[in-house]
Amino acid sequence: MENKKTFIKYFVIVLVIIGGLGVLGKLQDRVTNQEATDDGKNRNDFFEVTNFMGGSKKEYNYTELKGGIINCVMGGTEIYLTPTNIKKGATIDVFLMMGGAKIIVPKDWNIVLDTANIMGDSKDNSTEDESVKNDSKTLKINGTVIMGGLEVIRY
Repeated sequence: MENKKTFIKYFVIVLVIIGGLGVLGKLQDRVTNQEATDDGKNRNDFFEVTNFMGGSKKEYNYTELKGGIINCVMGGTEIYLTPTNIKKGATIDVFLMMGGAKIIVPKDWNIVLDTANIMGDSKDNSTEDESVKNDSKTLKINGTVIMGGLEVIRY
């Protein structure tokens, strides 16, 4: 009886690990926004951050940010976009599972949060007085937060 319980316990752990790796594999299959320039080189103003049981801090300085992807499973990240300019219609896709993300953006950007939160939280720490009326600098953040947190800070 004891061997059966031990087997079931380890079998469930292995299934959870395989399921987590499957989720990460699916998230890696997303297509990035790459656009060819006149000289044939890729101009990639698009970032992708993936953390599994770890963390990272990244700073991006793009001429025109098109968007990004943030995937964190039991990990976290801090993304600094303060020196970056934004392209109209820029979108960041977020998947956080038992992890967190902090996105630091310039004060003159509009933020639109459109996340599904399951035992998690997504918040924009700006006040009504800090809201910006310039629609050309709008960053849309889509995604899913499961038992984690997403925070947007204007700096």
